[in-house]
Amino acid sequence: MKAIVLAGGFATRLRPISYVIPKLLFPVAGKPMIHWTLDLLKRFRVDEVVLGVNYLAEDLRKTVGDEYRGMRIKYSLEKSPLGTAGPIKLASKITRLTKTFIAMNGDIITNINFDEMLQRHKSSEAAITDAVREVKDPSRFGVVELDAASRIVQFVEKPSKKNAPSNLINAGIYLIEPSILEQIPSGRKVSLEREIFPVLARRGKLGAFTLSDYWCDIGDSSDYRKANFALTEKMAGRSVVRSSSSTIAKNSKLTPPTLIGRHTTVGHETRLGPNAVLGNNVLVGKRVRITNSIIFDGVKIGDQSTVTGAIIASNSTIGKRVRIDGAIISPKVSISDGVRVGKGAVIHPYKEITRHISAWAQVM
Repeated sequence: MKAIVLAGGFATRLRPISYVIPKLLFPVAGKPMIHWTLDLLKRFRVDEVVLGVNYLAEDLRKTVGDEYRGMRIKYSLEKSPLGTAGPIKLASKITRLTKTFIAMNGDIITNINFDEMLQRHKSSEAAITDAVREVKDPSRFGVVELDAASRIVQFVEKPSKKNAPSNLINAGIYLIEPSILEQIPSGRKVSLEREIFPVLARRGKLGAFTLSDYWCDIGDSSDYRKANFALTEKMAGRSVVRSSSSTIAKNSKLTPPTLIGRHTTVGHETRLGPNAVLGNNVLVGKRVRITNSIIFDGVKIGDQSTVTGAIIASNSTIGKRVRIDGAIISPKVSISDGVRVGKGAVIHPYKEITRHISAWAQVM
């Protein structure tokens, strides 16, 4: 089995962090987003994965490499954005797709049962089977309507809530027959949802697999927070998950769910959690308070600082007695001692902050 992972997006809704870090390298509950996808594919016995890349492609390649847990990794570079179907056609030029293959969005974390989905795909004789998921508000997604045989008969891209034909959305995971490649034009942007799906639906060749397992689409910072906390809770539950190489002061207090990465140090009388997700090589000082926050690798947080509801990206340095409330701190930001960063503030990469930042401010 082969898989194509669509990883070429610009992640505009995760800026400014995504100016520096590719979306698929954002850490989620202790590991990069792309590793969640690759681990899933490995469980399904996939032996070759093609990453359809564009923005910050070389950074992604340096991290993932050409092999992951025995799977071959190839890279298909889009010189310009090709939509959702175009990258699949382009990827077919660097790997032979002669059997049913997987295509999926790279910004999804799920534990979908591909064996069940493949069984459904084969029995329905569909050309494409689309994983679908029921949600409360379908307006952010492509919405499907099914017939009695679980075939998709209508596909509406991002309708208003009142005009949605159902609450079933396209989950961005597909099983595809190689014959579909002939229907995708080369050299231009092509949309699966708008150009390929309607044709297949009219022919009765667009199947659906209703996904009841865990699924999360990480579109913006709110989704990103939810995914981190949900997976941390799933992993930790009523305990604290910590690497054996971490160093935790005995008189610190850790409230689950909390996750602590490799070679991370937590100082005396520090309180972490609930929902404290700390990456690798993080240095947390004395009497620090961190709750409902995601701390990337290599961050340093000084004594007596308080971090609440924040995202602090890689290699940033937070001084002593700093207060951060619900803010987004980009990579390689330096915040001086005693500074307060207001709720909802966003600080762009490489900034040095020496005075208070008001709520909802953008520091560019």
